Order: sequence, then structure tokens, then C-alpha cells
Amino acid sequence: MNFEDITFVTQGPVHPTITKRSISAIREIFPGSKVILSTWEGQDVCGIDADEIIFNKDPSSSIFVYSKKNEAIKVNINRQITSSYQGLKAVKTKYAAKLRTDNILFNTNIIKIFGQYPRRDEQFSFLNQRLVCSNCFAKEFERGLPIPYFYSDLFQFGETEDLLKVWSIDHFPDYEYREAFCGKKQHEHYPRDSIHVEQKIWSNFVNQFIPAKLVDEHGCKRDIKNSRNIMINNLIVVDADILGLQLPERLQQNNGYPYEYHTYQRWQWQYEKAYGECLGVPFAYKIKWSFAMSWKWLRKGIRLKIRKALKR
Repeated sequence: MNFEDITFVTQGPVHPTITKRSISAIREIFPGSKVILSTWEGQDVCGIDADEIIFNKDPSSSIFVYSKKNEAIKVNINRQITSSYQGLKAVKTKYAAKLRTDNILFNTNIIKIFGQYPRRDEQFSFLNQRLVCSNCFAKEFERGLPIPYFYSDLFQFGETEDLLKVWSIDHFPDYEYREAFCGKKQHEHYPRDSIHVEQKIWSNFVNQFIPAKLVDEHGCKRDIKNSRNIMINNLIVVDADILGLQLPERLQQNNGYPYEYHTYQRWQWQYEKAYGECLGVPFAYKIKWSFAMSWKWLRKGIRLKIRKALKR
């Protein structure tokens, strides 16, 4: 793969200091690659060294949940869909990377990692090739239970055609406040637990191929099993420091114990189990991870499982 075969789509509002540095880093590390900035009408793009700048109409924030104080909790899912899809739609190269305007990429590891894992299960392979994704906010467990389709949406690299499949999403409608649930944390699937933005994006993509609509953040056994198979066969989940992806402090996370998040090491272990290959994942890590899962299950998971069963 040549650098000329890659276009970087940096999406979102222009950050006053980071966006210029991000594009400059791409120019330096990936000479010959194209850069597209997909942002909002009215943004100050003076001094931005992009090959193309797309000014999108801001669809505004979305409301999926109202808190117990009856306050709307706003998220930017429709903004992310718009800026990502419109930027990717303008790409003319075979490969593309999508990153936020407040992220900086510092090395070329994505190219090496991209072609490193050839084995796939056709039954769960919905993309031409795997996407290399960051593990930022990619949760594997929540309150002691596994959580499906909670992959990261911050950084992705792969075939442009595949990225367009993921981001070709209709805007999500706002949830309308219901007076009958005043004082409750209410949302579309109340009284179940609300679904996260990342889950909405990825389950929407998967639902094109197999049933994947969620009505609870923890899904069911089928969702958990499908989620793992789809992740192994369509994504390579990589820690930000291995990708060379610099994040704002508020987006940084602890990837170690108690192992709440998907990590590159965890993904490699799952690849090992799926295809019987040894990738050198340390045995000590596997023991620590297994212990952490047992502790989480005993400490929180059992109680939550019972609570959910009583709600049905």
C-alpha cells in the first residue's frame, strides 16, 4: 500500500490549535496522502492545509435520554454521522482513515497492522477487509456484564468502501419526553437500560446483515456471541498508543486492570481462540483478565442480572 492510496478524513468542528497540527502531522508522516476536512458551515479554516474542505450544515445535537432531573442529555451522533459520511463520500482513493479534528496521528502503524491478520470467518465477514479501529471508549464489560456492539467510533482505517458501509446511516430521531415517566431516567426502551451512542452506530451497521437491534445495553446471549464474532472478523481493535493516536486528556482511558475496555492484546487473544493461532499473548495476562472477569461478575454482574430478569 502506497501513501498515495490513502485519504485522511478529519471530521468535526475545527479545534483552534489541534486541527492544524493534526493535518500537519499527516502531511509529514504520510507524504502523498490526501486530506479532507469535513466540518460545519461558518467554521474558521484559515491556515488549514487540507486538499478539500467540506462545509456541512450542522444537524445539531440529539436527545436519546432524559435524566432523573428531567433534563435532556444531548449527544452528537447525528453530527458525527454527517461529517464522517460526507467526508468519506468525497474520497477517491481505495483506502481511507477517519479521525476526529481533535486527534493527532503520529506513526504509520495502521498500515502494518491492517494486513497482519488474514484469517476470517465468511459467515461474519460483512466488510471486504477488517477496519483498524482505536479502542477508545470500546467497552467489553459494563457493571460486571458483557456489553455488545460497543466498539469505538473515534478512529477507523481501511477500505473506503467499507467505511462508507459503516457510516451510511440515517439520522436518529430525538426521543420525546414523556410526562408519565417524570423523575425517571427515561428513553426509547425504558425501563430497560439505555443504549449507548457507539452501540447505536455499530448495531445499525450489523443489522443490515443479521438481526442486531438492541432494546437494552447488555442485549441478549445471541447479541453477545454475534458481537464478538463480528468484532473478530471485521475489526482490529488497537490501543491508541500503539496506533500513535494522541487524544485530548478527557478522552484518555485506562486499558489495564480491571479490563473494562477492548484492547489490542485482548483482540489478539480472541483471534488466537477463533483460529487456533499463537500470537504470543502472555499467559499471565490471560490469568489476570480471567480473574478480573470473575471478580466483576461476583461483585456486580450477578446482582445486575437478577435485576434485569425481574424487569422482564
